[in-house]
Amino acid sequence: MMLFYAYWRVSRARIIPVVLRTDYRIESFTAREFLSHVRERARFILVVCAAAGVLALIASLLIPKEYTARASLLIDPPAGSDPRMAVTASPVYFESLRAYESLASSDSLFERAAEKFHLRDGALETLKRKVLRVTKLHETKILEIAVTLHDPAQAQAMAQFLAEQTVAINRDSTAANEHELQTDAEKNSNAARKRLDEAEAEWRAFSLKQPIESLRSEMEALGEAQYRVRRNLVDSQAELAEAGVRKEEVAEIRARVESLEKQDGDLTRRLAQTGTALADREGHGGQLEARVHEAQVAYDAAAAHVRELQAAEGMRGERLRVIDPGVVPEKASFPLTGLNVALAIAVAMIACFVYLALTFRAGS
Repeated sequence: MMLFYAYWRVSRARIIPVVLRTDYRIESFTAREFLSHVRERARFILVVCAAAGVLALIASLLIPKEYTARASLLIDPPAGSDPRMAVTASPVYFESLRAYESLASSDSLFERAAEKFHLRDGALETLKRKVLRVTKLHETKILEIAVTLHDPAQAQAMAQFLAEQTVAINRDSTAANEHELQTDAEKNSNAARKRLDEAEAEWRAFSLKQPIESLRSEMEALGEAQYRVRRNLVDSQAELAEAGVRKEEVAEIRARVESLEKQDGDLTRRLAQTGTALADREGHGGQLEARVHEAQVAYDAAAAHVRELQAAEGMRGERLRVIDPGVVPEKASFPLTGLNVALAIAVAMIACFVYLALTFRAGS
């Protein structure tokens, strides 16, 4: 960039004032003169660039090489989800999968890997930042684990280990969550069953101690008896009205009428008492029946929830699987020898042109 800038400055003006270091006189030069000056010192430029390239090559060869191995995981949707989800997955869903980056790069998992491959030679966080990189590829369900070490075989083995352990941790976590859900559901079901048994036992005890059917039968019997008494009372009252002048007959019929009226009153009171008792028993019994019904509904719902959890076991949460354990890298990821040499030559060339531009004077 500095080379192009210097050339542009030379080409833009035919005459450029330059301050000479020796006598501070202002002289002028043209682009042709500058290019001639550069050609005359081409050997100098080649030597400097070659030296920079050789030094960069030597430095790159002396620096310990590092190799990066990569393992890939596929995040499958839950087994019980709609298969069309794979097509209609939104960016929000893909973004939510980034949570698995934290799972694969957890400190506890990396510590286990570091101990397994004997990498604990410093602070864990520093080593982790240097060695491990976990990335969920943009708008995909692929999780990539990259491990950088000096030993390529060890890097591949560690990347595969981290990928497999991530799958195992996710599987164990899902199984633990399902077990916890099933345990809670079974507890709720057992509690609902206990409430149902208590409600049924209370209803049976009430039915045995205070039967409703006996009161209903008694009510029916009292009603029939009152019906017969009232019918006899009506007949007796009619007979009394049609009775002759004989006092004996009138007294006898009147006595029977009074007896029937007394019986009717007694039956009315007994019917009222029995009706009140029956209403109380029916009200309490209705409450017990409603409690039994509610307990039965709650138990049926809890038992159905348990069956649903058992049927959906292993079908919740995303499933991870290793789709590429990686291969032993053949090329080093650091240092990049070719790139370093090219950058060194480019920097040396720019420095040469800048130096020649600053030291050039017309007529040299």
